[in-house]
Amino acid sequence: MMKTFIKSILLSGLFILAFNSCSLNEYNPSGANANIVYSTEEGFEYLVNSAYYNFRAQFYGREDIMFLGEGGTDIWHLAGKGTHADQLLAYTAKLDATTGQIKNTWQRFYEIVNYANAGLGRIDDVTFKDPQTKLTKEGELRFIRAYAYWAIAEFFGGVTLRTEETEGAVMTGVRSPLSDFYELIITDLERAKEILPITQTEYGRADRKAAYGLLARTSLTRASYLEYFENNKTEADKFYKKVLDAADYLITNRTTLGCKLYDSFEELFDPANNKTNEEALWAVTHSTNSALNPQSGNPNRMFMWYIAKYTSLCGMPSTEVTEYGRDNNRRLMPTRYLLELFDEEKDGRYYGSFREEFIMPAGTATYTWKDADITTFKKNFTGTLPSINAGERALLFTKKKVADKATLPYGVKDIDDTYNADGSISDDASSNIYYPSLKKFRDPDRSPNSNAGTKNVIVMRLAEMYLAAAEASFKLGDSETAAGYINVLRRRAAVKTPVDYTNDMLVTKDDISLDFLLDERARELCGELLRWFDLKRTKQLENRLGPGKANPDIVSFNPDKHYLRPVPQAEIDALGGNYDNNPGY
Repeated sequence: MMKTFIKSILLSGLFILAFNSCSLNEYNPSGANANIVYSTEEGFEYLVNSAYYNFRAQFYGREDIMFLGEGGTDIWHLAGKGTHADQLLAYTAKLDATTGQIKNTWQRFYEIVNYANAGLGRIDDVTFKDPQTKLTKEGELRFIRAYAYWAIAEFFGGVTLRTEETEGAVMTGVRSPLSDFYELIITDLERAKEILPITQTEYGRADRKAAYGLLARTSLTRASYLEYFENNKTEADKFYKKVLDAADYLITNRTTLGCKLYDSFEELFDPANNKTNEEALWAVTHSTNSALNPQSGNPNRMFMWYIAKYTSLCGMPSTEVTEYGRDNNRRLMPTRYLLELFDEEKDGRYYGSFREEFIMPAGTATYTWKDADITTFKKNFTGTLPSINAGERALLFTKKKVADKATLPYGVKDIDDTYNADGSISDDASSNIYYPSLKKFRDPDRSPNSNAGTKNVIVMRLAEMYLAAAEASFKLGDSETAAGYINVLRRRAAVKTPVDYTNDMLVTKDDISLDFLLDERARELCGELLRWFDLKRTKQLENRLGPGKANPDIVSFNPDKHYLRPVPQAEIDALGGNYDNNPGY
């Protein structure tokens, strides 16, 4: 506990600065212990700040949560047939109880839980100047605990559920059923949504819309488990109704709660709208002042990992273009299945999500085609070699099929270069690192060639609530209402000029099915760290992974094992070996 106390004192001041870069009164805890410090309103604030800390320092902005939340699904491949983190992205034999990402995930989420438990166990002994402040802090801690336990339950299943602060070494551990986790999660959120304020002064703190959003998400997860894993549709319907109530509250009261749907998908992910994003229900903040971030050199690196190779090709600079992202850090590339889910002529979410085109930056010297690029892009020029000037297209990595790519004056890799017809990645190393790049996390405002991202990570947004309400309505037997929720998002997504495709984008009740809803979630939310959770809760991983399926490159998925991650061996060893691992590990 002393280690936890020291860490919270050192880091929570840093964290509150990152919420809102303003001056703080000095606070010197010298000579105090945790019981004394946390018994004051000011000290308790440090404890609450510490409960938020790992979301920024360890998860939202880091690789691990991307691998855990998006990897190993129907919509992402290991980029270029690589092997980085293949234990999570392809379920290889390396996924076992010693996997580093698993150990870190377990420890850091339980740290969050312990801070929240410490605060909830102490809050009644703290005197607050304003009773509403006490309610706000309680609501934040309940939200934080619910979020951390949702992640723990999803990754690890029915493991250890603690509701009291852990002090000192823990030598025993008892498993709790998944139902107990969700009872606590939903109880915490029911309380949080009643006592949290509509808005918070500091962006990034949980408020009422965050609590309602997480209540809808976690209730949908619980309903799905009851239906797909426990075959209890009657009980599931109670939670589908809870989903609908929470989502409808957010949708109906969005103006009062301070959120909205942007008019276009491009606006939603415009970097200029990142810091106070109006569609976000909850965001994890990262400061533009790197000194205020937990890891000053690389606080949010999401802009790096979905990017195809583009530097030093066809006259493009050898160093990055900040608008395009930092090259040579590719981790995930879209599956052919994901790309073909979009009708890019009609659905603005495709070009709002993916970059196909790379333009020669201003100030770049005119480029005349070289032998190496001619070979890479399999060109068949006749006569004088073409040139590319600043402001012109240098590269096109497209989901379309391009008939004349061998003679076009810029580099082209089309869908048939990058992927085989069955959806697997091409074995051709001169083609399989060129693909449409997810651009939702672009960060053009950071220093060039730096890992120090400046942008917040949107963890929940209002569009997710329309998708949740649609799924709940469908499960409750009302496909017409479900289509109505979906059509709100599809109207927003429709390409409007030069042809208005709104009517073409609309769906009817006959279009609604589980597969359609999961595909629609991919079109709307791809890359946003939710895909694995969606396929897991609906028991669809086994139906979408493997030969002949959406992601044929994943051949090792075992439905009797891989719906859960392993309990870290270090945890089992610390408990003297008296703790069973999850099945198959």
